[in-house]
Amino acid sequence: MTHSNNVAHSVPAANTPAFDLSNPQHLAMRKLMADIHIHHVQALAENLLTTAAKYRGMVIGLKKVALYVLHDESLFWLCFELESALEAFEELNQIQARAAA
Repeated sequence: MTHSNNVAHSVPAANTPAFDLSNPQHLAMRKLMADIHIHHVQALAENLLTTAAKYRGMVIGLKKVALYVLHDESLFWLCFELESALEAFEELNQIQARAAA
């Protein structure tokens, strides 16, 4: 992150994978990942932990498709990053639930 005028801006590292928006597979995967992310957040907000875990499982499936079917390491790593983020959201949700109890 770089800071300019007290506003944080993400600056990707040189080796950080990114979506190739000219690639139809990347566009399709991006939409799937966004849909899963939204549904995962909604499930956590409604305290549907099993449902949230199912959405995280879908990302694991997408990660395998990216690697073994599409042979696309960039998509694999993007899915890995989403999986990690969903796990972090679940952990944060648990911490907040314990704090509220």
